[in-house]
Amino acid sequence: MAVMPAAYTGPMHKGIVIAVAATAGRLVLELEGGRCAILQFIKGTRVRAGDVLAGKFFNVGGARLQHLDGQAVVCAMLGFRTRETALRMLRQG
Repeated sequence: MAVMPAAYTGPMHKGIVIAVAATAGRLVLELEGGRCAILQFIKGTRVRAGDVLAGKFFNVGGARLQHLDGQAVVCAMLGFRTRETALRMLRQG
């Protein structure tokens, strides 16, 4: 059985990457229910629009996500927004 860190916030989330700003290392992940997460990912990670990611978000501002094939994507959480606001923020850098 896995031990969850104290900052664990709940269940596994699943979403689709709707936009990526590769040079800035940011992506917008649209979660089930229509909410969008803006995430900063480590450069060198392979993430494209249309990818499906699943994982957990933590109170301390991080996310542990992975592609359905198991490839990890380590991210820092920048916040939750509506789809329109998230896409606008991504374009502005």
